[in-house]
Amino acid sequence: MSEGKRKKLKSAKELALRGLGLVIILIAVISLYQLGKQAYDLYLVRKETVKSSEKIKAIEKDNERLEEERSNLHDPKYVEKVARDEHNMVGKNEVPLFIVDEKKK
Repeated sequence: MSEGKRKKLKSAKELALRGLGLVIILIAVISLYQLGKQAYDLYLVRKETVKSSEKIKAIEKDNERLEEERSNLHDPKYVEKVARDEHNMVGKNEVPLFIVDEKKK
């Protein structure tokens, strides 16, 4: 083989190896990017899951409170207490007593 052909063959092999190296580096960079993106997406999903779990707990607690309130509505003593305290109602044969503050500034 002549010297010129050897140089061309050697330079073609070097060019092919450089191209292969660049392709491998490009694949590695893309793979690392995808792994990072997936890890970040997983982080966001877990964060949203924690938020949702906290909301569920708060709603369940509120639901328990409402169920207790609902069961209390069947108790005549509770209904009377609410009527007196929140609605200023009085019972039969009772005289309402209003206290007026005389000190007005």
